[in-house]
Amino acid sequence: MKIAISATGSGLDSNIDAKFERCRFFLILDIEKNILLSFVNRTKDRPREIGYTIGQLIANEGIDTVITLDIGPSSFVIFKRHKIKVYQAQGVIEDAVRSLKEGKLKELTKATVPKYSVWKKKK
Repeated sequence: MKIAISATGSGLDSNIDAKFERCRFFLILDIEKNILLSFVNRTKDRPREIGYTIGQLIANEGIDTVITLDIGPSSFVIFKRHKIKVYQAQGVIEDAVRSLKEGKLKELTKATVPKYSVWKKKK
């Protein structure tokens, strides 16, 4: 299983970044091979329409699962087209991955933010 996670930092001890398309980092975790890759989200500061770009980049990596708090409709549609499951979580990434393995995360059935919305930090 390959998991893509929106992250505030480059390690499993980082928190999940609430804003999928505008997160600071993406982590790619390959569970079977025990490999963790991280990369800076260079599209996060574009003024709009980054969901399609990010969605395709993640889908092209052969990802099975996405973990984030909030996700926009463009990315979500691409993930559904590629049969990539999207789960909602917050807090420390390592804890969220453990919860995913235990079947405790909520699978999203639709985007959590409207198209072209202004992201607001959740309390």
